[in-house]
Amino acid sequence: MLVACTALGGCLSVIEQNITRLASDTGAFGNPSVPQGYTRNFSPAPHNFRYGLRTAGDPVRYGDRSERFELRNGDCGGSDCLEPRSRAEIRMTDDINPARVGQDTWYSYSFYNATVPSFTKENSLRLVFGQWTVGGDNRPVFRFLQLGTDEGDFDACDPSICAETGAASGDLVVHLSDIANARGWGSAQNDGYVCRLFDMQAKRGTWVDITVNTNFGTGPDGYLRVWVDDTLKCDYSGPLVSPQTAGSSTTPHHRRGVFSTWHKRWDKATNNAPKPNLIVYYDEFRAGRSHFETDIRFSIASGSQPVD
Repeated sequence: MLVACTALGGCLSVIEQNITRLASDTGAFGNPSVPQGYTRNFSPAPHNFRYGLRTAGDPVRYGDRSERFELRNGDCGGSDCLEPRSRAEIRMTDDINPARVGQDTWYSYSFYNATVPSFTKENSLRLVFGQWTVGGDNRPVFRFLQLGTDEGDFDACDPSICAETGAASGDLVVHLSDIANARGWGSAQNDGYVCRLFDMQAKRGTWVDITVNTNFGTGPDGYLRVWVDDTLKCDYSGPLVSPQTAGSSTTPHHRRGVFSTWHKRWDKATNNAPKPNLIVYYDEFRAGRSHFETDIRFSIASGSQPVD
């Protein structure tokens, strides 16, 4: 990781400033294990990912352990150091990825916000808590992004684009980044923010069960549905993947953790004050071909083995 940063010119200095602190966290600057079928994604610090253990007092939705992601002020890796942005994130590899453009796919997992605060438009870190992307230079197909509490004009959005199901508030939203960019969506389409899912502060300190069903469609037969705690919060119909993106890859993959996509608003609003320490947990992530085989609530009810 240090060699890769050196080639970028300027990234090495950021890592050098933090390497002593990072090493002291675990006694060595290493690469803690991640779930089978995943890789760490530009997350060099040992504290960026570890397993949360029920026996150690970590929140766990089901079974004995969960996934703990932590993003501290100054963390960055690779090209993130120059943007500026930072992340504690893991990426699903093709070995276990069932998703294909145009094919029905289900995901289910539980999410726990331990320390993430709310933000305003002026100081938002543009935090992403889960994204689906084909990688490369392509924009994410869709992602769950935390807006400022004063952002988003869902009421004025074209109802054929903004497909809410009654959520009156909530700063965690669904963003169709790829198709919004390809079609030049602006204020009339709420810049691609099509649904509100829930309020991060209201759900802080409690598990939230999330289910996603999509076909990563490229045309009018595309769809994206998201349930929160078994309540449908997003029901979008239309294209999700642009022709340009589909031409570069037909295999969307999933990333999760906490990803701060843009620091400049925060730095300007706070005069470069330290960013808050961000800790979230995920548990029981499943991807498959049906609602029944992925939904955490079905798994618990049937007594099936946890994803530990």
